[in-house]
Amino acid sequence: MKKIALLVVLVLSMALASYAVPLPTLNLNETFASGATFTGTLTFLSDYSNLTAVTGTLSGGPYGTDSINWIWDPTINYAAAGGYTPNFGGNFLMDGTTCGNECGSYTYFITLTWDYSAAPNLLVVTPGPILSAEGGNNVNYDDPLVSGSFGSPVPEPGSLMMFGSGVIGLAGLLRRKFSA
Repeated sequence: MKKIALLVVLVLSMALASYAVPLPTLNLNETFASGATFTGTLTFLSDYSNLTAVTGTLSGGPYGTDSINWIWDPTINYAAAGGYTPNFGGNFLMDGTTCGNECGSYTYFITLTWDYSAAPNLLVVTPGPILSAEGGNNVNYDDPLVSGSFGSPVPEPGSLMMFGSGVIGLAGLLRRKFSA
C-alpha cells in the first residue's frame, strides 16, 4: 500500500512539474564607471531574445540604493529594432513605477544589451557603434558599463519539486530497506 501511495505522489509531482514550462531566469551582475553596481534577476522569453521581468538593486555611485523592478517595453527588442539581429537582445531596466508598456515614473534606468547566440549562456555586449553611441550598456546614458556578466540560472520551481519528490522517495525506500 505504501509503495502505491509513493508511486502516486511521484507521478503527481512529475505531472505538476511538467504542467507549465516557466520562462528562463538568469542572475545579472554589472559594475559601472561611477563604481555603482547592479545585481538582479532577469526573466527572459523562452528564446532569450527579450526580457519579461526584472527584480534587482542599483547601488553605490551617485544612485544610493535603488530598486530596479520593471522593463520599459517588453514587447520590443531594442537591439533587434536597431538592426542587430538575430543574436542580440536589448531593453531598459527601470526603477520607479510603470503604467503600461511605455510610460511610467522613473529616476534611473539601465540600458542592457546581450548576445544570446549561445543561449542559455548569454554575454553582456554592446553590438556595433550605433548602439554604443545611443547608450550601449550604462545607467541613464551617462555612466558606462565597466563589466557585466550573467550568472547561473535560477532553478525552476518545477525542477525543485521533482528533485524534492525524488529525494523523499529515495528516503522512503531506504527507510523501508533498513527497517526490514
